[in-house]
Amino acid sequence: MAYLAEHLSSLRHEITDLRNMNILYAQQSQHSPGERTAADVRASRLVQIKQELAKMRNRPDDSNVWWGKSRPPERVV
Repeated sequence: MAYLAEHLSSLRHEITDLRNMNILYAQQSQHSPGERTAADVRASRLVQIKQELAKMRNRPDDSNVWWGKSRPPERVV
């Protein structure tokens, strides 16, 4: 479960950063080709995050698949 909370926190942070950069971009009246490309990349990343969150919400039927990432690897003794 710690993995999931950590991952969600990371995504929230990334979304905040992307939104802040988009606000700065929107406040400018003219944009260079590089700035337009960066804005497109940010928009694409936000779509990827949205898709990832949707996949996380649609848990698989097998709980072992869903919770497998949150368990530490078993040690072989």
